[in-house]
Amino acid sequence: MSATSKKVRVRFAPSPTGYLHVGGVRTLLFNYLFAKRMGGTLVLRIEDTDQARSTRASEKMVLEDIAQLGMSPDEGPLQGGPHAPYRQSDRMAIYSEHARKLLEQDQAYFCFCTAETISQKREAALKLGRVPHYDGTCARISRTESESRIRNGERAGLRFRVPARPVVLEDAVRGRIEFAVGTVGDFMITRSPTPEEMAKSVRTGEIDVGMPVYNFCCVIDDYLMEITHVIRGEDHLSNTARQLMVYEGFGWSKPVFAHTAMVLGSDRQKLSKRNGDVSARDYLTKGYLPEALLNFLALLGWWPPQGVQPKSGHPEVLGLQELAQVFDLSGLQKAPAVFDMQKLAWMNGFYIKSMDKLERLKQSQSFLSEPVLKRWSADQLAEWLDMLQGDVSTLGEWNAQLEPYLDEALKWTPEVLVQFQSESGRTVLKALETDLETSAPLKELPARVGKTTGFKGKNLFMPLRLAVTAQSHGPELGRVFELLGREVMKHRLNELQIVLKRQGV
Repeated sequence: MSATSKKVRVRFAPSPTGYLHVGGVRTLLFNYLFAKRMGGTLVLRIEDTDQARSTRASEKMVLEDIAQLGMSPDEGPLQGGPHAPYRQSDRMAIYSEHARKLLEQDQAYFCFCTAETISQKREAALKLGRVPHYDGTCARISRTESESRIRNGERAGLRFRVPARPVVLEDAVRGRIEFAVGTVGDFMITRSPTPEEMAKSVRTGEIDVGMPVYNFCCVIDDYLMEITHVIRGEDHLSNTARQLMVYEGFGWSKPVFAHTAMVLGSDRQKLSKRNGDVSARDYLTKGYLPEALLNFLALLGWWPPQGVQPKSGHPEVLGLQELAQVFDLSGLQKAPAVFDMQKLAWMNGFYIKSMDKLERLKQSQSFLSEPVLKRWSADQLAEWLDMLQGDVSTLGEWNAQLEPYLDEALKWTPEVLVQFQSESGRTVLKALETDLETSAPLKELPARVGKTTGFKGKNLFMPLRLAVTAQSHGPELGRVFELLGREVMKHRLNELQIVLKRQGV
């Protein structure tokens, strides 16, 4: 049965070496959306064969990030499933068994060349202008001699015998790609066992075939876990030729491959920490919403079909469920995508503005400082955030926006105080103080002062705002006055008059 006729099964296979970076999130997202759209299964597999860099602590961080992003897999280390275990470190016996099969079929052979020797061979080939393939030194050693040398204490890994024919990939994004003969030389499928593993091998009498490497494990797992589609970044194309050869070596049917577009920074250079390539947790900690981050990443190298009408009213703002309803591999693009930080900030701000007051407060709670939480009740905070929502692009920006309204005594800078040296500034300030002695609604206070003084525009609103907030711009003044309250405003004006007298104004 071909991969396309089976029930869809996709996988996300991170290496647990730290937090989940945005490139990995995008790969997970595409697989998640495809599984949801096709009614399929998303498998999470932990690729931790790199024992020097992989840790359970890092695995825990990755699992936490995935959970926080809201894309739980159907099978995985936590969920279990019919193809457990889902950690490669727990599947070593499976890899050894399959490596021995290739050895028995003479499709693999023991290689005794050290890393230093391989490096020397590579340098020599490059100096001669040749592609630095393995030269086949150990390919001519008989199986009997190889095993004899291993029993005598020499260390060896396994190399796959590359067939002398081209390998063809029919990629769902990039079309037909042919890897010509000579593109890949005989490659390692296991690394030489450690001295400790060698000692164990001597005790058991069974020759250790070594620690399996990525391209080998990946194929074994994808086949045994019945993965039908491999959706991953373009940077994996160099691995695909080797993996296709392993599939052919076992006589296995291949999954559908879809290699997604590369993501570049806004400077059109390789994505780096400077231009956006940081962990998902960094973004979430700064106050980017999971749904906004996922929406943004979905549009890096994919575009929804024509005619889609999102609930948001904006063609680029689609929630996770909406994305899952329309996602298809045909929408994946070949051209590199650009990680535009300004667009991400805009999109996050759009999501913040689209929330109702209570949801916005709930999402923002953990980002608000202790002074802010102590200063206002939940209902008051909901109103403050609603008023200021047009001025933030992340939840982490609330405290800076709320600071001018937090303290009753402000710090007026010389640039602010000079506004009250003019006749118009003093006239507005006097009218404001007089109005505050009445019980008239604060929301209409700016209009009343304008009518009393005859001022409008900047001559009216600038001194009003500076007097009460010490800021030159901000949200609608009537609402600011309402939320601050009459007593707070009076206190601030008293403090301002003290400062003005001290300055001789």
